[in-house]
Amino acid sequence: MDFSIVQSFFMLGFVAMAAGTFWFFMERNDLKPEYRSVASYAAVITFVAAVLYYVMKDVVQFPGGDISAAEVDATLPLRYIDWLITTPLLLVEFGLILAIAGAVRRGFVTQLIIADIIMIVFGYLGEIGEPGSASNWIFFIISVLAWLYIVYLIFTVKVPDAAPAHVRNALQVMRLFVVIGWSIYPLGTAIQELIELGGGDAAVAISIAAVIYVIADVLNKVGFGLVAVRAAKRSSVDVVDATPGGKL
Repeated sequence: MDFSIVQSFFMLGFVAMAAGTFWFFMERNDLKPEYRSVASYAAVITFVAAVLYYVMKDVVQFPGGDISAAEVDATLPLRYIDWLITTPLLLVEFGLILAIAGAVRRGFVTQLIIADIIMIVFGYLGEIGEPGSASNWIFFIISVLAWLYIVYLIFTVKVPDAAPAHVRNALQVMRLFVVIGWSIYPLGTAIQELIELGGGDAAVAISIAAVIYVIADVLNKVGFGLVAVRAAKRSSVDVVDATPGGKL
């Protein structure tokens, strides 16, 4: 099998995350001091991902290395290290936008992070076991349930009607990232598992899952950050406009 496409996707992941980090860092200076943490979190998230994708593209020997499915599969622990660090930070970023809306409540972000860690840890345990085994399915189900609990939390939090429209819209889009964007990960795992259980080529299954994960990472980390920073930037402008003599 030709793994050049898979190798290229890992390089694409690194470039996209590095570009996102640079953009978020530059945008930070355009925000009011009280909102700069939004861009800082977005930059840290993509920076961590960029570092790990840089390592992963070396693991798969980009460019042009002669590899097998084993090298692609060897990126699995690195991906989970990435997710264990970055997905809680994404939820903290959601909490920061909630705070701008005046909707954050005590312990809310902590609940999100605990559920997220459960999701990632059990997701990893479900991937390293024997395909089709009872333990794999149990771990997979626990991971999905933790994700669904996160979805429940973010959709049941009450956003005040008085919150700025652009902030409420940003929160709605960020919710969709968690629902639709994050659903790509268990789907990728399930597709790989089903291909292997159906007697398909394991190398193809591993490669398809790896490409799906790269696409999902770029969408969820860079896209999520873009929405959050845009909301913070608009809020910064509104603060300036509301200040006497502070019209831009």
